[in-house]
Amino acid sequence: LDWVGLRAAGLHVAMATAAMDCASPTWRKRVRDDTASWSSCPHAQERVRERLRVRIPGVLSVKVEDVEFVGDNTVVVASGPTSAGCVTARRQGARLRLEVVSGAFEGLRPLDRQRLVHAALREELASGAIDALPQLQTLTPGQWRRHQLAQFEERLRSVVSGVEHAEIVDLTDGHAAGGFYDGSGRSLDPRGLELQVTVVSAAFEGLRPLARHQIVQEAFGPEILSGAIHALPHLRTLTPAQWQAALEKAGSSEAGGQGCARL
Repeated sequence: LDWVGLRAAGLHVAMATAAMDCASPTWRKRVRDDTASWSSCPHAQERVRERLRVRIPGVLSVKVEDVEFVGDNTVVVASGPTSAGCVTARRQGARLRLEVVSGAFEGLRPLDRQRLVHAALREELASGAIDALPQLQTLTPGQWRRHQLAQFEERLRSVVSGVEHAEIVDLTDGHAAGGFYDGSGRSLDPRGLELQVTVVSAAFEGLRPLARHQIVQEAFGPEILSGAIHALPHLRTLTPAQWQAALEKAGSSEAGGQGCARL
């Protein structure tokens, strides 16, 4: 798939609107049948994100995933403007996997960072709506970027077979923010990353550059569609022989430069 082309065509909007409405009868039935939880509702997740953004300064990103439910099976369907039509489960005990990124975590110990998150969600924890946060990650912006790049490389290696070398460099310079706020629609996320990716694999043998690039884009498809990755400038997809030739050329140039310096 051409993920960049899909994003340009606006299919990310169709994907987003295809999500099930938490207030729909189908969703309510899923909760009653124990195949969905209140915390898997997009509205409920957004309320968790909003709570954290309001109460912790400098939050850049919040990821919310429902791990499991504990408790009984009694269900209450909430209504009214504050509930956004979401289903609230009295069986109580969503266990959430949270990843919170904030500049406010700079200089704080992991325990102190986690205390900030627990304080921000104290009402939900006290009521039992959230039973626990068993997989809570609290990252500074720098840690988050390194964590993201490591995840991207892992996914790249899982999608592209036989990777002999992979390098991902963050070149983000605020270009995505400009394209988001100027109203041009050139950017979907003001924090979108610009990544320089180099991949060496025998799987590229016999493929044209476009086909190679599409394989790499497949690894980053969801992020490209959402705008979390704004661009992949200087994408290099090389066979092992091409990579070796590039190394030898670079080595010759460096040796030549040193020789001139000695002269």
